[in-house]
Amino acid sequence: MKITGQDPAKTAELTLGKAKGKETQPTAAGKKPEAPRRAPLPATSSLTTTRAREAIRNEADVRADKVAEVKERIRSGKYEVDADKLADKMINQSLREDIEKP
Repeated sequence: MKITGQDPAKTAELTLGKAKGKETQPTAAGKKPEAPRRAPLPATSSLTTTRAREAIRNEADVRADKVAEVKERIRSGKYEVDADKLADKMINQSLREDIEKP
């Protein structure tokens, strides 16, 4: 069987560390070769991440307006639960948890 699309010479170069014409330097015994250096992330990326984390920290864990609304509906007797919808969500969640187990 013939496999096309691969150049054995390039594959050998990559294996030997000669990718794109660059040869790796031999390392002293017991030393690992240096990892390639990556360009630093732009400052805006760090600033955006910091702002996002701060916004999450400042956000309330409980939406008091929603809680008050549901409590009032329960108190007035207007809160209704769709049993079919609830059962469907419970089954789907259970199946999802079974699938995601390692």
